[in-house]
Amino acid sequence: MEQQAKKTKILVVDDEPDIVITLSTFLASEGFKVYTATRPSQALEHAKNYQIDLALIDLAMPEMNGVELLKKLKEINPKLEAIIITAYRDAEKVVEAFKAGAYDCIFKPFNLKYLRDAIFAKTLE
Repeated sequence: MEQQAKKTKILVVDDEPDIVITLSTFLASEGFKVYTATRPSQALEHAKNYQIDLALIDLAMPEMNGVELLKKLKEINPKLEAIIITAYRDAEKVVEAFKAGAYDCIFKPFNLKYLRDAIFAKTLE
């Protein structure tokens, strides 16, 4: 699994810097190459400059919501996989995220082991 993780590039997008730091530190310790963004515009730049494999995207952000960002990221890289992370239990938005191409949704506060398992489930396919 460690070897596969080293090949996987993950983009963490959340407007809360503490969450970005926590997730990026955890994912890097698991062997992933991690890119971070606290604004959707930063995330789009990373997607243009790097071949991102998987994105962890906050659903509610000021500049653009997570569903809109996911759609734009998919335009740049149709093969990009995504997990939505959110504190809001808005079923309509979660369904919208799945329709836009997310394969999982993890609610905050999240369990890092569950997040790890969700990432490895997809990256090891």
